[in-house]
Amino acid sequence: MIRTLIFVAALGFSFVTQFAHAQSGTSSSIFSKNQKFDHEGVELYDTNLDMKAMKRIGLGVAAGGVTGMVGLNAEFNIEPEHALFLGLGTGKGFNTFNFGYKRNFEGIYLSPYTKVGFSKWFDSSSSAGGSASDSDILRQVLADRQIQENNFDVNFLAGGAGLEYNQLEGEMAGVNFFGELLVMVEASTFKVLPTGSVGITYFY
Repeated sequence: MIRTLIFVAALGFSFVTQFAHAQSGTSSSIFSKNQKFDHEGVELYDTNLDMKAMKRIGLGVAAGGVTGMVGLNAEFNIEPEHALFLGLGTGKGFNTFNFGYKRNFEGIYLSPYTKVGFSKWFDSSSSAGGSASDSDILRQVLADRQIQENNFDVNFLAGGAGLEYNQLEGEMAGVNFFGELLVMVEASTFKVLPTGSVGITYFY
């Protein structure tokens, strides 16, 4: 299962980065650092959308929310206002995979956003039975037997809003700190679970 999810994530990353290249009309590597400088040679952007128009790809880490305990996240700015996100996460006794759409609203250093997406939480084959009982989310949607046997696969729909701090100038331009409040809805029972997440993303 995890190999399949990694393959899907890699395929999605390849597709989106090729699209971003076509939009920008450049032939440089997707890992090339994109920058905009003022007349004094300082990297500087007017707003968060100005920065995201230049820096199409962000990579980072997140804790909580759809990622579980902790995870890696990637963000692809198709347009400054419209982005796709993709993540892999883990927790005690489980792994997660998530993807979705993010809507950025204009701001300067602080800017709001909304997002909707999908998250899959599944058992970790290398973990002992009962390990996932430490997760508040899984305890609310799984039977005790599923946790003790370490045999589960749960799908969530998620949506919410957040606020991010964008570093727009200097050597740290592109650094993004975020916090968000989300509602996760278990797909088969429609049980509603509030949650939240914090993290950091670097747009290059």
